[in-house]
Amino acid sequence: MIKLKILSENRDNGLFIGEAGLSVWIEAFGQQFLLDTGYSDLFLKNAQLLNLDLNKISTVVLTHGHSDHTNGVPYLNGGKTIILHPAAFKERWSIRRRIYLGMPIKQERLEKQHKVVVTKQPLEFCENCYFLGEIPMVVDFEAKGNFASTLDKNLTQTDYTEDDSGIAITTVQGLFILTGCGHRGVCNTIEHAKKVTGQNQIYAVFGGFHLRNLEKQKDVINQTISYLKANNVKELYLGHCVTDDVIGYFEQNLREVKIVRLAAGKEFDVQLLPPTKTNN
Repeated sequence: MIKLKILSENRDNGLFIGEAGLSVWIEAFGQQFLLDTGYSDLFLKNAQLLNLDLNKISTVVLTHGHSDHTNGVPYLNGGKTIILHPAAFKERWSIRRRIYLGMPIKQERLEKQHKVVVTKQPLEFCENCYFLGEIPMVVDFEAKGNFASTLDKNLTQTDYTEDDSGIAITTVQGLFILTGCGHRGVCNTIEHAKKVTGQNQIYAVFGGFHLRNLEKQKDVINQTISYLKANNVKELYLGHCVTDDVIGYFEQNLREVKIVRLAAGKEFDVQLLPPTKTNN
């Protein structure tokens, strides 16, 4: 079974406050880890409401270096294993808001507090769970640059977000893939996850796809829908940088797919089985 608890997400949910960020507690076949830390210490507060003891978490995967996924890092207790791409430490600025958008902590300081695993290569960080590393841009309709941020204060250097990554969990029923923002493109992420794991069946995709404007991104969204249909994806868990109108459009055009909207405090138990071990 795969269990997920949303600690930080853009949408409020009853007692659970949201923020413009993402953090998810994950248990995959008994192994626990954290995906991202949100924009503040909110992930800790929502974890308390969910009766989660994050001190028991030893591994944290950071999907990329943007502040809405990493600003919670300074609030982690020391001694974690933190996995991320080396470019996650780049300085970045928001084009729209004209503020600093990079990680709040330098690599040297982070390495004094935690075991930091910096890698462009895929990594099986626990059994059947893979950090995807750097995702190649192979799908022609997905953008080749992140147009939400730049690498300089003058907002002139394109941010290709090469650090944007994700997680793939192998199961009997197919891959369960988790993204942060999906800046490299959800279809590129899926294609890379297939290559990394050697498994072509996709059961579910979870997280942000960086699809925010239904009209301006309609062509990309339609081609993404066609791709998901062709890959026979069974479930989508959508939120963070996927707007409500875009989620609604997915619901209208992927009626055979179970689509779930994310929000802070939501919990999911996905009935999936670990891959069968073979004797050599």
